[in-house]
Amino acid sequence: MQLQFPLQFEKVNSKKVSDFILEQLEEAIILKELLSEEQLPTERELATIFNASRLAVREALGQLEAKGLIEKRVGAKGGTFVLPVTMNSHRRTRKEIERDWDKMLKVFEFRALIEPEAAFLAAERITPAELGQLGEFLDLSRAEDCPRELFRALDVKFHLSIAKASNNQYFEKAVRQIRTQINPALDLMPYNHEVRSVNYEKHSKLLEAIQARDAGLSKEIMRQHIGKSAAAIYSRVFGGEEGR
Repeated sequence: MQLQFPLQFEKVNSKKVSDFILEQLEEAIILKELLSEEQLPTERELATIFNASRLAVREALGQLEAKGLIEKRVGAKGGTFVLPVTMNSHRRTRKEIERDWDKMLKVFEFRALIEPEAAFLAAERITPAELGQLGEFLDLSRAEDCPRELFRALDVKFHLSIAKASNNQYFEKAVRQIRTQINPALDLMPYNHEVRSVNYEKHSKLLEAIQARDAGLSKEIMRQHIGKSAAAIYSRVFGGEEGR
């Protein structure tokens, strides 16, 4: 039987090597796996890590610098350092998010399906070590002297760890994709004692449900949590103050 065209094939992508390097480094920074003030390896070392040329690495670093994600410093303690993502988020993301709001809504829809199910599975499959790690993230985020960037990083780690605890690599990969899309919007959120308290309360209830192996409750708490997060992002983007 002859195939009827056109089928829904994806068009050839002529991405440069530097684009692949850029995507991976940018994701690591947005997901706060590379924290602010952390020094990146040298161009030579990155070229070895990515099995690419130094020129490709240099191009990727140049784009990261233009986005306000890294900074090159000279001197005895020079090098390439990660900048606080929230430092430039107000100029880098707010208008972009507003302009691409339809895309963000689709991410919210995807998140509303994926993360509650990941929490459901995590409640059934999580290990004692993974439970202990979630508790550590929660305790660190509650500290009064917890800086903004670390607080945001701990929030990401908490959600990614739940996805990992589902013991399903597809859920983990999906949540990474989701957080890469919404983290720039979450970085627009205000940061103060009230924000820390509310976040701690929500995450504590979720952790308690997972510890109790109550899959249904874990799913519902996660559903409510991310629903309120979406509403807060909408309010911040379209009606919030620019204040940090």
